[in-house]
Amino acid sequence: MTRFPILLDIYQRGDGPLKRVERISLPEAGDYAIGRSSENQIVLDTPEISKRHAWLLVRDDGIAVSDRGSTNRTYIGDTEVDTSPWDGALPIRIAQFEIHLVPQTAAGAAATKVNVPQDNATRALASGPATGAPSPAPRGQSIEVALNAPNAPDEMRFPRNVFKNEIVSAEELKSSEYFVGEITYLSVGAGLGSFVWADHLRIFGVAKSDIRAIGDDIIPYANYQRLCRNSQIPPHERLRSNSISTPDNIWGFPGYASRETWKELKEFRFTGLKHIFQVFGEASLTQSFTPRSGEVFKSIDSEAQRIGWREMFVSGRVLGIRKTNDERYAVAYRVPEDQARGGVRERIMIGKFLHVATGYPATRFTDDLQAFKARFPEEARVFNAYENHEVVYRTAEQNKMPVTVVVRGRGIVASRIIQRLYEARKKNSGITIVHQMRNPIGAQEGYRYKRAQRYVYNHIENQAFNWPKACWGGQILREVERATPEERAKIYEAIGGTTTADRRDWRNIIQLGIGDGWYKPVFGHFETLELVKTDQGPKIQMKLKAQGSQPAAEVVADFVVDCTGLIGDISHSPCLRDLVETYRLPRNPAVSGAKVGGITVTPDYEITALRNGTGRAYAAGQITLGGPQPAVDSFLGLQYAALRSVDHLGILGAPNVSLFGPLRSFSQWIKWCTNATP
Repeated sequence: MTRFPILLDIYQRGDGPLKRVERISLPEAGDYAIGRSSENQIVLDTPEISKRHAWLLVRDDGIAVSDRGSTNRTYIGDTEVDTSPWDGALPIRIAQFEIHLVPQTAAGAAATKVNVPQDNATRALASGPATGAPSPAPRGQSIEVALNAPNAPDEMRFPRNVFKNEIVSAEELKSSEYFVGEITYLSVGAGLGSFVWADHLRIFGVAKSDIRAIGDDIIPYANYQRLCRNSQIPPHERLRSNSISTPDNIWGFPGYASRETWKELKEFRFTGLKHIFQVFGEASLTQSFTPRSGEVFKSIDSEAQRIGWREMFVSGRVLGIRKTNDERYAVAYRVPEDQARGGVRERIMIGKFLHVATGYPATRFTDDLQAFKARFPEEARVFNAYENHEVVYRTAEQNKMPVTVVVRGRGIVASRIIQRLYEARKKNSGITIVHQMRNPIGAQEGYRYKRAQRYVYNHIENQAFNWPKACWGGQILREVERATPEERAKIYEAIGGTTTADRRDWRNIIQLGIGDGWYKPVFGHFETLELVKTDQGPKIQMKLKAQGSQPAAEVVADFVVDCTGLIGDISHSPCLRDLVETYRLPRNPAVSGAKVGGITVTPDYEITALRNGTGRAYAAGQITLGGPQPAVDSFLGLQYAALRSVDHLGILGAPNVSLFGPLRSFSQWIKWCTNATP
C-alpha cells in the first residue's frame, strides 16, 4: 500500500549540476496534473512545458505517469512514455525538470518506503485520469520554509523579517538562527568581479581565511561561460578581448598572445609568431588579436587554485544587504537545498569591507518579441542570443526544407550568430538570413569623437573592442575621470554603442551572402509578429514598418534570434533594487539607451552613500555603468576596479593590505610565474 503523504523532489537541470528547486507533498490519492499553467496541481513553469503536460496518477495501491499529448513529451529515465507505471527507481523527466520520488515519507513519526508493486501500478494505469467531473486532487503542497511561501506577508519573508531597518543590530543577528559567521572582506556575486577583487587582496597580503565571496557557482566564470556558449562562442572561438585583459594575471604580462605564441613554438609551429605581430600591428596593419575562450577559462582555473578560491567561495543566492550598528555590513543569502544538510537554508554573514559585483541582472528582449513569447509560449521560435537556442541550428541543419532565420541587432553577438548560421549552411544550403537593423548607416556616418571616427561596413560600425583602448588607461580614461556626470554621459554616447570587430572572415561571409542572395539586410521595426500556418508548419509572419522612401516589407521566418544584448538596469535585480531604495543610493546618468545608469562610485569604486563609519563598500562591473570608467564590464575594467579599490583599502590601513611597491610587485609576479601561493 502507498503511504501518504508522498514526497516528491523537483530538480532542475542547468549549466552546472542538477539543483533541487522544491520539495512538494501529495497528501492523498488523486489525479495530479503536471504542467506550466497555474491550474495544475504540480506546476513546472517554463515555456518548454505544455500548459497541461502530464498526469501523475496516485492510487492507494500504485502510481503511474500519463502524458497528455504534450509538445516535448514525458520521460521516465531516458524512455519516452505515453502511460506507464512509476516505481520511483528512475525520475520523471519533463524538459529541464526531473521529479524524484523521495524514498521515505514522514507520516507522523514513521518513515516508510513507498513501494509500488507492478500489479497495483497496472491497476492505476487502467483507472486512468478521472473523467467527467471528479473531485480535483489537492494541490501539491510545498514544504519549504514557510516564511518564503508566495502568500507570506512581505514583512515576514526572509530577510525582511530581520532586516527591518536601515541599520540592524549586529548582536541580534549574531544571536539569530541565521547567523553563520563574520569576515573582514566580503564580496557579493562570486563571479569574475569578485574573483579579481579576491585575487588582488591575496596578492596584496590578505589571507584566504579573511575573504569570502557569496554566489551561485564556485566557478567564477560560470555565468560568463554560459553566455559565451549560448551566443555561439565555444572554447575554440575567440572572445572580444585583447591580449593584456587577463583576469588570472593582474600584471597583464605575459598576455594571451605571448602564451599562445609560446605554446605553438613549443610544438614547432612558427606561424604562432603572427600573434605577436597582431599585438604590435593592430589595427592598422592587421586585425586585432583576441584570445580563445577555452584558454581564458583554463587560465582562470589555474589562478583560482593558486589563491585558494575554493576555500573563499560560499554557495548561496544573495537576498539582501544592510548596514549594522557596529560599522559593518550584513549580507543575507539562501544556500541550495543540497548544501543545507537539513539545516536552515537562510543565512547571514557579516563583513567589515563589502564588495558588490553581481553582473548583468537579466537578458534583454525587445517588447514585440516578449509579447510574441507571451502569446505563444509553446512555440520555441523566438530566442535571445544569450539563452540556449541550439534548437535553431539543429533544426536548420537537419531540415531538408528552406529555413529562414531573422537575426536582430548589429553588434558582435549578431556577427557571431551569422557566422554560426553560415556554418550551418554546409549541411542545409536552404538557410536564409534576414538581418534586421534599426536604420541604415552610411560609410561616413560612424560615430565621431574629436578627430576619430568609426569605420562602417555593411551598415555596421566597426571597433576592435567594445570601447576604444584609451578607455582602460589612456587619454579617454583621464578625460572621463575629470568630467562631470553630464559631460561623461556625452562622451560615452560617442565612444560606446553597438559595434562589431573588423574580422576578415565576417566580411567575407557578408559579401558571399549578399552575392548569393541568402543574406538580406532589412531596416526598421517589425510592426506585427503573428504565428501563421503554412505547408511547412507554423511560421512567424513579420511586417516591417516602412522607413522613409523604403516600402514596407514582409518576412515569413522560422526563427528569430534577438542579439540586442543584456539588461544593465540594476532595478531588474531584487537585491540591488532593495539596496538602492533602502539607502537612496545616487545613480549615474543614463548610458547606451538605458533609462538610468548604474550606482554612483568614486574613482576608487567606493559607494560613498554606503559608508558605515570605518566600514567601506565598493562596487565593480556593469552595476557601475556611467561611472568613472567606460569599460566597466570588460576583463580589464574589472581588474582596474579591483586595483583601485584594493589600493584604496591599503591607503585606509585595512587589515593585512600591504602597500604595493615595485619590489613587492616583482616578488608576487615571480610567484605567479612559478604558480606559488601568494
